[in-house]
Amino acid sequence: MAKYLTVFSDSHGERRNVSRLYGDCLVSDKIVFLGDGLSDLIELYEFEDKIVKVAGNCDFTLSCKKQSIFDVDGVKFLAVHGDLYGVKSSLNRLTEYAKSVGVSAVLFGHTHKPIVKEVSGVTLINPGTLSCYGERETFAFITVKDGEVSAKIIPLNKRV
Repeated sequence: MAKYLTVFSDSHGERRNVSRLYGDCLVSDKIVFLGDGLSDLIELYEFEDKIVKVAGNCDFTLSCKKQSIFDVDGVKFLAVHGDLYGVKSSLNRLTEYAKSVGVSAVLFGHTHKPIVKEVSGVTLINPGTLSCYGERETFAFITVKDGEVSAKIIPLNKRV
């Protein structure tokens, strides 16, 4: 049976946009927030038990981790914001770190640019941004089935 993840990042105060993910969150097994707008998660308070969250460089708190490693149906994920790995310049440090901790999929933000790509056997997924600070507002919807990860980048304007 497939498992589903709603993944988003960099909401930067756009709580209304976070609330537009409600339907996706309802059907998801995990909701992953990748930083820069931790306070915006108040919009999804009822899903608190299935939220994985990490702090970004604009989240000034000590109460939230900078990374999280978790498993979904046998697939090991790493969630980070990305700033500590220089993802705006290169994905090499992030990919090497992922391999060193034995994860097969990395969820990261920070660049505000959506991407789904495989590098050296690691699937890298950036959902883009839910704020106006990117080319468009996007999030990722991920399916995990039989050990395989499939990700789609979805424009927020396709949601109510």
